[in-house]
Amino acid sequence: MGSKLNLTESERLSLWDETRIKLLIPTTVFLILCAVVGVFGNGVVIYIYGLRLPKKYEGRYFIPYLALADLFAVVISVELHTVNNFFPVTYKMETLCKWNFVFGFFASGFASNILLIIAVQRYLKVCKPLGGQMTLFWRRFSLCLTFVLLSILIVPTYFTFGIERVYNKELNVNGTACRRLTSSTPTLSLIRSVTYTLIILIGVIVLIVLYILIAKVIYQQHNQNRGDSKKKKTNISLMFMIITIIFLVLCLPRMITSVLEGNNTGFWETLNVEEYAAMRVLQVVYILNHVANPFVYAFLDVKFKTEFKQTFMCRN
Repeated sequence: MGSKLNLTESERLSLWDETRIKLLIPTTVFLILCAVVGVFGNGVVIYIYGLRLPKKYEGRYFIPYLALADLFAVVISVELHTVNNFFPVTYKMETLCKWNFVFGFFASGFASNILLIIAVQRYLKVCKPLGGQMTLFWRRFSLCLTFVLLSILIVPTYFTFGIERVYNKELNVNGTACRRLTSSTPTLSLIRSVTYTLIILIGVIVLIVLYILIAKVIYQQHNQNRGDSKKKKTNISLMFMIITIIFLVLCLPRMITSVLEGNNTGFWETLNVEEYAAMRVLQVVYILNHVANPFVYAFLDVKFKTEFKQTFMCRN
């Protein structure tokens, strides 16, 4: 301990930074793998659903837009967290930090809102087949409305994320990290956090209620051995239900770390080495949500699987 304090301030800061960089190597490798798989997988989804499958498959209308949001979210999120991993306590690029968080939250929010729109569409299709359906106009309108509302809601993020001063008590040195500004803008950060949390909870409740109603109808139709058209609707609904469940499960760790970070100024500096590494994993595992969807389509959507084989696999 004494030998560390004999180092210059610059040397102590470098020691702190290098220690965390080494600690975050597994997380960095995980992020790079997510980038490779996510970009390829979502790129394939955009190509097949957007260009290869006929437009008549309206049940799959939102998939290319969801894949585009997932692709954007993967690229921004991986870049954000990878740069953070390389400069854990010596981050200096404030503009990059702020806009990474803005675009990252926007892309993730857009993807989650598309899942909500899809849930409404599936509810109308499965539970209210004889009632009004989501026409092409309303599908386009819902995407445009989501874009506008998110653009407004995301504004506080620019002011509540940035370069935060951090302190290492053991080394008696100050550093800078790219994260939520819990010390410099506590009130605005709290208001933003509470508002976003309420919106997320409302969205989660709506998703759960809609898919419970959908699952109930699917169960009844299964017992009645309905025809092929009903089975196709059921398969598509089950596919989106699984995607939504994956989304809810993988976003939970991020919400936990966000709440802990927001309620405790200097939260990350209170953690020991093992706790810090574990919390960083929990903080980034949500990225799998933007990587997993192509695998769900490959397993559950016969048309996607067939088109993928015809497009990318060698034929004798």
